[in-house]
Amino acid sequence: MKRVKLSLNYKGLDPSGKLVFGNKVKTSLTGNTHLPSAVTMLPKLTTALTDLGIAINAVNPNTVTIKGKVTQVEKVLYAIKGLVELECNDNEDYAVSSGFDLSTPHVSKPQVFSVTQGSQSGSVDVQCIYVKGAAYIWEQISDPINTNTWQQIAVTNTTGLAVTDLVAGNKYWFRATTIVKDAVQSTSDPYMIHVI
Repeated sequence: MKRVKLSLNYKGLDPSGKLVFGNKVKTSLTGNTHLPSAVTMLPKLTTALTDLGIAINAVNPNTVTIKGKVTQVEKVLYAIKGLVELECNDNEDYAVSSGFDLSTPHVSKPQVFSVTQGSQSGSVDVQCIYVKGAAYIWEQISDPINTNTWQQIAVTNTTGLAVTDLVAGNKYWFRATTIVKDAVQSTSDPYMIHVI
């Protein structure tokens, strides 16, 4: 049987976002009969969230204080996550009733993706960050974007590509998909540029 793993979906969130995430978990656990051990953590979570809210909304917010309060919220959420994973008996429905999402296998998504004007008219340079052992599928589409008509323009082992033969004055969208160990991973968010 596959073990249920939950995700802490607050990475990249600012303190206010973490407060919202924590309140989502708090609301989901309130009255939750499937996860009684996790529910016992509600007073600690409530205190940590209240303290964070006060720090954020202070007349003169102090960054150090806010960071400390964020750390407290993260610690309580991490403890609750662990309890839910143990207590849910690998029942995914019980697990997600806690307000956490199921963890997905690691997916390499080109996080930094940029498009800049090329050295010649009608050309652009597309770039994404390096992922060890990866290959990249590069795609383009003319504006307005239509998700059904992406055109594959190259497959490379490099993180950059010069795209030529574009019509100057037109807008184009570009995206990259990372391939790691023979598995197609997630596609980057599309990036639009007005070609000159």
